Order: sequence, then structure tokens, then C-alpha cells
Amino acid sequence: MMKRKSMISNKESARRSRIRKKKHADDLLGHVNQLVSDNKYIAINLKDTTHMFLTMESENSVLRAQLAELNKKFELLTITEFNSASDNHENEESMMCRLDDDFLLHIDNMLHEYQPFMVDMLLN
Repeated sequence: MMKRKSMISNKESARRSRIRKKKHADDLLGHVNQLVSDNKYIAINLKDTTHMFLTMESENSVLRAQLAELNKKFELLTITEFNSASDNHENEESMMCRLDDDFLLHIDNMLHEYQPFMVDMLLN
């Protein structure tokens, strides 16, 4: 009888062990399925992010080229404006040399007349 009781107990223990192992295997399989699903989601996001990165990188490259072009245009305009201002200044100097001294004194007096008015305007 003891032997039979022990044999039944061993069978029950083996059955419980198989049930635990099956549950553990099912849990692991569920975890694997979840990880596979997560990996697919991450791969899709990575693909989308890589695509957006490449698009942004391309747009940035175009913008950098446009910036370089605009900087060159600005430099040319600045140089042209500087040269034009220098030419105008030289022309003004030659014209001023030709003007009558009385005329210059007249302009100088006119400027002094309006100077306090301009200061009052700025202060108010």
C-alpha cells in the first residue's frame, strides 16, 4: 500500500511539474510574441525616422546652399554699396569744391537755425 501511495504521489507531483513547465513555456512564448511585436513596431518607427532624417538632411543641404548663395549676394551688394558710396562721396567733394563760399556759409547758418528745433523734437 505504501508503494502505491508513493507512486500516486509521484504521478501527481510529475503532473503538477508538467503543468508548471507548460505554463512557464506558454508565458515565455507570450513574452517572445510580445518582443517580436515590439521589434516590428521599433523597426517601422526606425524606418520612418530614418526617412524623415534623410528628408530633413536633404532640405538642410538645400538651405545651406541657399544661405551660402545669399551670403555671397549680400557680400557683393555690400561691396557694391560701399563702392557706390565712395564714388558718391568723391563726387560730392568735387561738387563742394566748386560751390561758392558764400553759399556754404548760408547753408551753415540755416543748419544752426534748425538745430534747436530738432533737439526739441527729439526730447519731446
